[in-house]
Amino acid sequence: MSMWSPRIDTNARVKYIGIVEAIEADIKNRLLKPGDRLPAQRQIADALSIDLTTVTRAINEAARRGLVETQRGNGCFIAQTTFSHYNSSQLIEGKTLDLSMNNPPIPSGLNLEKKIAEAISELSLSGISASHHLCYQETAGHPDDRLAGQQWLSSKLSGLNSDQLLISSGAHSALFCLLSYLKRKGAKTIAAPEFSYPGLRAMADQLQLDVVGINMDEQGIIPEQLQLQCAKQSIDVLYVIPNIDNPTTATLPAPRRETITAVAEQYNLTIIEDDPYYHFIDERLPSLYNLARHRTWHVATLSKCLSPSLRVAYIASPNINDALGLTEEMRISHLMAPPLMTAVVSHWITHNKIDEITQAIKAENIIRQSLAKSIFQQSDIWSHPASPHLWLKLPHGYKALDFSEQASRIGVSIVPSTAFVMSRSRSQAVRISLGASSDFESLKQGLTLLSELYRPGLIRSKTIV
Repeated sequence: MSMWSPRIDTNARVKYIGIVEAIEADIKNRLLKPGDRLPAQRQIADALSIDLTTVTRAINEAARRGLVETQRGNGCFIAQTTFSHYNSSQLIEGKTLDLSMNNPPIPSGLNLEKKIAEAISELSLSGISASHHLCYQETAGHPDDRLAGQQWLSSKLSGLNSDQLLISSGAHSALFCLLSYLKRKGAKTIAAPEFSYPGLRAMADQLQLDVVGINMDEQGIIPEQLQLQCAKQSIDVLYVIPNIDNPTTATLPAPRRETITAVAEQYNLTIIEDDPYYHFIDERLPSLYNLARHRTWHVATLSKCLSPSLRVAYIASPNINDALGLTEEMRISHLMAPPLMTAVVSHWITHNKIDEITQAIKAENIIRQSLAKSIFQQSDIWSHPASPHLWLKLPHGYKALDFSEQASRIGVSIVPSTAFVMSRSRSQAVRISLGASSDFESLKQGLTLLSELYRPGLIRSKTIV
């Protein structure tokens, strides 16, 4: 173990940054190695003829960048993960590999842009009036498009009337309009899984609605915990992603769905069933909408099973009166879904092409999940074979924020569980998205770097000195 010779990078704008950049340069040049000890701060200050506070500031910044680790009573050392970062920088060309955005993957044999162009060309030759997709539409959606949506949803929603079906500009817009509508009807409190879609929390804050987190396990929210919470306080709405939950990948088994709807009946809860991943699961589980249609809103977006460029989501309402009420909220919020993209989707549905695309994306998800499983092996992971993401549980005492920050330092962007928490939770985890990377080898390298970082002893809480 060698001792660093203190110096200041003369190109730095201020002295403390000069110390940090000197340390970083010496790591890159292999003059410093993981585990090498830095001199005591007083020694560095004396060697450079600067104030001790400047050195302290430099060490704090170096720790923030993931270059050094401090051990109480032992001193400051070069971090164990530094070489992994610089070894990976050539592969990702100095750019962070994004495993944070939950995009569906683009299969190598699927040219989605070409398919969209072909659909638009076929629409132009079909004789359909241009008013169908080149003009303003009814806020609820063109009747032909709602019929196509009814056809697509028929495999999971039985007996759906197209008059109860609305088309929204994506699930996010649908959810905001829905919460606004339910608030207007008197809703004040939403129950959701303890980890759930971050947009839900942001919308609730904007609309001044309370959110209560319900404890969950690997199969989703625990019905008994929902019942206990309902007995303790007044809850109006339950939000749930029943299939391949985002972020935890949990899929509610059929008996749990039945119990949840029974609790909703007992406490008169309105259910929002957000279901973007239904077409990725093999088992045909009953939808909450089918189990409790009179109190359930079903939202099905195409952004997760096709592409986020298609800002199209379907909303199945409990009844026609609620459909009309929500239409008013949607008219105020975003007027209509994008007509051209909606027409493309309807064309794929009516010509039996949509399943070809979703199944290709599902197959790619399976390949990427298999890769992740082979790399992480014995790690504590929640996943689904066809999920575009996985939920990595961290060992006791580890912090999700620390892990995600250190991952960023080695060139990989992931999302800590703190971004998804609906209420206080002791569980620490990170969501790793597998679809955003178009380069399979980069994905493999990124997952490998994360698995190495996950090894016991490498994740350390940040110490401020």
